[in-house]
Amino acid sequence: MDPRREGRPHRFGYAVSIDLLTSQSSSALVQYDLARGRTTTHDFGSGRVPGEGVFVPASASAAEDEGWVLTYVYDEASDASALVVLNATGFDKPPVASVALPQRVPFGFHGCWIPDPA
Repeated sequence: MDPRREGRPHRFGYAVSIDLLTSQSSSALVQYDLARGRTTTHDFGSGRVPGEGVFVPASASAAEDEGWVLTYVYDEASDASALVVLNATGFDKPPVASVALPQRVPFGFHGCWIPDPA
């Protein structure tokens, strides 16, 4: 969810899609619109498994879904990871950016994107 909404009502939330029969992560992230009861899925494709998404607002005054969702995506075929950036207002569209990383990011790795205090 948008970190500016922590502890308060919010409209949008993001989660990794899980196969409930096997408890395995799928190749998708889901955007939940809690106000409208809708979901939008971003599927990364077969053999590409995302980690938890982190929402980054476009600005301090941006709307709750105006910004980006950042996630690490593991590609089984290449045994490598990438940092993938999705536009939250076009969640099912192609990524805004994908940055190849020099090594695999392990599942369960968590990160927090915060501004430089300087």
